[in-house]
Formats: sequence, structure tokens, C-alpha cells
Amino acid sequence: MFGSDALPNLLRYRERRWHEHCQLMLEELILPYIEKNNKWETITPKRSIVIIENRVNKQWLFTLLNSLIMCPKNTGVVLVIDKKNHQQARELLDSHGNDIEVRWLLIDDIIPNLLLDNQENYNKLLKNQYFWELLPTEKLLFVQTDSLIVEPIPDYFFEFSYLGAPFLPRQQSEYFEQRNQNGTLKSFIKVDTPIHGSPNPDVYPHLHGNGGLSIRHRSLMHTICKEKSGNSFKEEQEDVFFSRHIATYSNPAPLNIAKAFACESTYNPEALGSHAAWKYFDGSELGEHLEKHWKQIWGIINS
Repeated sequence: MFGSDALPNLLRYRERRWHEHCQLMLEELILPYIEKNNKWETITPKRSIVIIENRVNKQWLFTLLNSLIMCPKNTGVVLVIDKKNHQQARELLDSHGNDIEVRWLLIDDIIPNLLLDNQENYNKLLKNQYFWELLPTEKLLFVQTDSLIVEPIPDYFFEFSYLGAPFLPRQQSEYFEQRNQNGTLKSFIKVDTPIHGSPNPDVYPHLHGNGGLSIRHRSLMHTICKEKSGNSFKEEQEDVFFSRHIATYSNPAPLNIAKAFACESTYNPEALGSHAAWKYFDGSELGEHLEKHWKQIWGIINS
């Protein structure tokens, strides 16, 4: 029982630490900077941030504003949401967004009656070719609210048609002490958790494409959906679906480029961002990652 409870509770602790960092950054550094800055007007954006999320809260706001700060100038914003939460999102952004120009896409207008409340429906939305036709720019940055961009993204990365963290198989091992009532060390318990398993053979040799924080070109995604989505089973994750077909239509980015862009299951201190960092990084790695983010934001707002 001890072993089965230890790891989930440790991960909850790390997740809370991650969220508290995001909220502290939002309140103490990002919002004051946004309120004083009026550079967000983009008449003809060269690229767009895309956030698909119905949970409208401070984490949603943090994800949007942090992503804007970390992107090159002339980056637009596309917010995909359902009608039920649309007004709340507008009000939250209006109160803090300093006239940020937003392209709103309502899920109800793309796929009627689609509830974005589970991964299967999220996959269905992104594997729909009509969704990609509605996006306003060719170059896109998809950011989920459990992702974190920790330093500015050079425009160079947007030249790749599909780029996401590597699908690197790894077994996560955590060690816990078990003690007697008097505090004497009794034993150690090792808890192993497989991560991902072996990558799909169709994504060799590039081995990357995690969608939580990813760069995508609209035309490529649209073509893959148009020609291949009919053969994708509904449970297939959308990022695995796209990754399987990338090599048929384009030259995948080298794995080292993907490692430099983002990390997930294996920590890379040089990566520009991460997805679900608390699930995979140990305490020291997570601390280094969050501190890097603080230093980068501090440098930007004081430049």
C-alpha cells in the first residue's frame, strides 16, 4: 500500500509546486508587465499561438500571456473554446489583456455538439480538416495549459512544419524510505512507472512530435487530415497520428532540433519549453526548469 500511494502523492506535490510557480509569475511579473506594454497589436501576424481549452481560469490566462511574451513580434492569438465558456474568457482577457487582438473559434461551430471534456474529443477536433481551414496563419504554436515556455522562441523554429518534444521511452524510478514508528530506517521501496513505452515504429527515425507544446504548419496538418484521418481510429492520440505521417509529406526536423525546442519525459536543461514537467522531472530538475523561467521573464521585463 505504501508503494502504491507514494508516487501519486509525490506527483501531486510537484504539480502543485508547478502551478504555484505559474501563478506567482502571473501575479508578480507578467500582469504588471502586460499592463504597461502595448506592443501586442498585430495587423498582419506572421504566426499564431493556438490554445484549445474550455477551463477558463488563471492558468489559462498565464499560458496565453506567457506564450505571447516568449514568441517573436507579430504573433497573433487564436483561442478555441465552446460557446458556454466564451463570454467568461472574453471578460477575463479584457480585464488583463491590454487590448490583445484575438481570433476566437467556437468549437460548436466547427463540430456541433462536441464536448471538449476528454482526450478522445480533443483528438477528433484536431483530426478534422475543417478545423485547420479556420486558422488564420500558416505557422502555428500549439500550447496546452500544462505546458511551459521558459525562454523566448527564436523565429528559426517556426520554419519546421511539425515540431514537438521527443517520444523517448523511459522508465521512471522513484525511491522512498520506509521507517519504523521510532524513526529508524526500515527499508527502501522502489516504484517504477513506464513512460510511453516504445515509440510507434512509423515515427522512426525522427522520434518526435509531442503535441502539448508544438509548432505546426497549417497546410501540412490539413493535408494529413484530408488524406489520412479516415484511417485513424478514434482513440489514436492526435500527435501520434500526425507524427506517423509527417515523413510522407515533408522532411521531419532532426531529433536534436526537437530536443532543443521542448522536452517531456526526459529533462533537457537547454530546451525552450516543456510539457507536463511535474510528471517526469525530479525535484532538482523541476526547480532548475522553473528558476530558468523566472530568470528569463525577469530579464525580459527589465530590458
